[in-house]
Amino acid sequence: MEDAGSIPAGLPFLDRELPLWRKIRAEMPSPALVAAAASARSSGDWRAAASLLPVTIDIDLAAAPSLEDDLRHLALDRLWWHLPRHRGGRATLQAKVTAVLAPRSGAATAPLLCVRLPKSPTGPQRVQLSVASFADLKNTRWYYAPRYTWDVRVAPPSPSPEILALLAAGDYREAWKRCGITLDFDDLSCLQSPSVSPTSPLGVAELAVEAAAAFGVDQVATLFGAYLTIDVPSMTASASDPGNYLEVPVRIPTSSVRLELPPPPAARSGPSEFRVRCHGRWHRLGIAGGRLALHDHDEREQRREAALRALGGDSPGCFGVEQAWQQGGGRLPRALHEYRRRLMHRLQFGDTEYLLRGLRDGTIDPRMRANNGWSLMHMAVWLDHARVVPALLEAGVPVDGADRIGRTPLYEAVMQGGDVGFIRALLAAGANPRAETVHGATPRHAARYYHDGRELAFLADM
Repeated sequence: MEDAGSIPAGLPFLDRELPLWRKIRAEMPSPALVAAAASARSSGDWRAAASLLPVTIDIDLAAAPSLEDDLRHLALDRLWWHLPRHRGGRATLQAKVTAVLAPRSGAATAPLLCVRLPKSPTGPQRVQLSVASFADLKNTRWYYAPRYTWDVRVAPPSPSPEILALLAAGDYREAWKRCGITLDFDDLSCLQSPSVSPTSPLGVAELAVEAAAAFGVDQVATLFGAYLTIDVPSMTASASDPGNYLEVPVRIPTSSVRLELPPPPAARSGPSEFRVRCHGRWHRLGIAGGRLALHDHDEREQRREAALRALGGDSPGCFGVEQAWQQGGGRLPRALHEYRRRLMHRLQFGDTEYLLRGLRDGTIDPRMRANNGWSLMHMAVWLDHARVVPALLEAGVPVDGADRIGRTPLYEAVMQGGDVGFIRALLAAGANPRAETVHGATPRHAARYYHDGRELAFLADM
């Protein structure tokens, strides 16, 4: 992956953004996977190269033969790094956005390669590679993905210390001017959100010209950082409203330029033991035999504590940790909290093998709950449900176990854009379509109003 391992231009000016980009770096495809994708591309097997990532391929090449050349040079592992991320501090992808990998010309009439991003920042992080026409995109929030972000034949723009110095000094107008774009307004608030690093104008002028030529227009607008309408013949820019994305439909990103980020530390497995203060002493806990084991409490003590909890008593020390682990909420030792966070991150990015292997060798506790009460069955929405649901049921994970506000896995599968096959699998396993949350919402109600184009009439009518 030629351009992975970098950060948005200007990012070093706001150190608080570095943890997010390190998380994004950590979930990038491994060097071995990138090499496998490159090998598949070199042999002409673009489908094999694409399928190495969490990508659903919906392309009939016989109906769009003009796309074959671009598909043969498509590096989805590179594009993954450049895709826009959710601004809420997550490393997940921006929801309900489509990246259009447009040809260099004739894009207004030619078939277009599209990568549709997930429906939710907390849902499955699987994208869809498909074909659409310009007319198909009429009511879609989409942007023109620069060729250097996905085409292995095109190199990314080089960073400019001079431009970065101007951004660091807050001289945004001059930085944009030196990059070939004149700002035709005084209030520069549309250029820069106060919560993120300066938006880089590097390469924006060239990208505007490329996108305008591809679609045969003389104006393009920008997304993800600066919100401008750029008149291409004159290369002047006016402020735009990001909500009016249909007025100037051809949009380009302004936060995709990347600089070098030091490689992350080598991946570590979770610690085998955790420590917690219990009755004035440090006690040991660990994941062993498929459960959170309390090493310093014998079976008699654990049965007595379980009986006290059943009567409504509070659980201190080790037993409080066990309760938080199995029910959500509460406090966990920092190392155990981090272990759970890393586990959930791997699952959200579709690592089915990691979960199945952990269940088999006892390094994952099927009773684990997220802080909000999600069980592993809730998290199965992110994974290969055909393999995961039977394994979780066999491990004793309830199909209808509710989170802390009553949301069942079935309810969340509907709300988070889950696969229809997963929804059917939960129903076949006995999930209740009328189970209510604390707010009175049910899966069948959610299916009626939040189907997002999925065929969920079978659930809405239950």
